[in-house]
Amino acid sequence: MSSYDSDGPGPGAGYSAGRPVTGAVAAERAVRDLRAAGQLEQAVRLVGQLGPYGVADGPDATTSLGAAVLEAYGDQLAATDRAAADAAYRDAAAEQRSFAAAATSGGEGLARMAEAGRIDAKRHR
Repeated sequence: MSSYDSDGPGPGAGYSAGRPVTGAVAAERAVRDLRAAGQLEQAVRLVGQLGPYGVADGPDATTSLGAAVLEAYGDQLAATDRAAADAAYRDAAAEQRSFAAAATSGGEGLARMAEAGRIDAKRHR
């Protein structure tokens, strides 16, 4: 079964390339594919399916994939819709804090929380 195949969309399922996306593994693959294709708005719709603590993004695993996508979407919106960008940054910081909660060491948790603070600082309150 491919990452997008299923018997139908389950609760909270999103769509990628018109196909239902169910499960955290399929959601991760779809979010990565959509981000690579520059389709951030569609990727953002699937972030909630990455699991309660998200998945790592990047070589050092300091940032969660969901936070990275939400932050990039906020950056994309910042010039045209400040309120929507702020909402995306708020959600990205919250996603990053959840990711920090799953850290296995104090140093790892601190690094992840620093990323949440960096993202949150982009907001115009």
